Amino acid sequence: MKADIPVSCIIDAHVHSPVMKNTKEVNEYLRKLLNSGIGGAVILGIPPFRDLLLKVPYDDILKEYDRTKYLIEKFAGEVKDFLTPENLYFMAHQISEAFCQFIKHQEISALSNFTVLFPANLSLEPDALSTILERSTREGFKGFKIISTLFFKYLNDPSVEATIEIANERGLPVTIHGGCDPGIWELPKFCKYGDPSKLDPILKKYRDAKIIIAHAGGYSAIAPGVFMDETLELVKKYENVYIDTSALPTQLIPLIMKDFPINRIMYGSDYPAVSNSNPKEYMEDVFLTLLSNGISRSNLEKYSHENAESVFNIECISRNYNLLD
Repeated sequence: MKADIPVSCIIDAHVHSPVMKNTKEVNEYLRKLLNSGIGGAVILGIPPFRDLLLKVPYDDILKEYDRTKYLIEKFAGEVKDFLTPENLYFMAHQISEAFCQFIKHQEISALSNFTVLFPANLSLEPDALSTILERSTREGFKGFKIISTLFFKYLNDPSVEATIEIANERGLPVTIHGGCDPGIWELPKFCKYGDPSKLDPILKKYRDAKIIIAHAGGYSAIAPGVFMDETLELVKKYENVYIDTSALPTQLIPLIMKDFPINRIMYGSDYPAVSNSNPKEYMEDVFLTLLSNGISRSNLEKYSHENAESVFNIECISRNYNLLD
């Protein structure tokens, strides 16, 4: 970390677990996280969804691309040549192969300040999913992850409610993907499944579950901040709703810090899905941008680790990592 970043510790509240075939790869993954300067992390899994993806006809993708091509040209002109139907389809399949084999959590949660959330497979019937989620808590998982886009389901789906019901009963956090996703989910027809406003009827019923809307509802390469307004409405309405700012362009984060309640915002990187090989550089960009926008040191401490410590019941430990410099 650069010396002029005035926070005592940083918890990354949104880190993905890529496919890791052996202990050596697990150690390399953890070492890169630690070397970024974090003092704790929340590690998320993605359940398999490739079979569902294969059911989407390529013609449907071509039609949706042609229908909304003007949006790509208007809002993502700099990368429009990359956002072709072929590339979007290929990217979706890459995700299904790179992030959908969840390593045994015991190997990556040995440190007290690393916590692992169990991925909810929304393709299951609610009763079957509830049984699996209950078992995951007995195995040591400390919460759940929901990513409805990949399952082509809205966030008011019964399987989403089943997940939040278990979390509510056990006092566990649920991180819920908000916004689009890489690949075909950048197209509006598929991005709509990541609209957090659909959570409203479920949130009315479960007021004690800790709900974290990832990316502040704004994940999108074409339209960053896509469902941010919808997310802000939920945060204002429900005191048990939090956000993380993972994967967002750094220039959006100061706006979020000013609009959202400071006690319910957490830092996240989305590593390695977005910040790729250099999570430290992304972290520095975020905090230096916040400093230049006049965010107070006390609010930076809440954002960097204090809120995450409370929500995920973990401790941010910086002193153990000095030897890594």
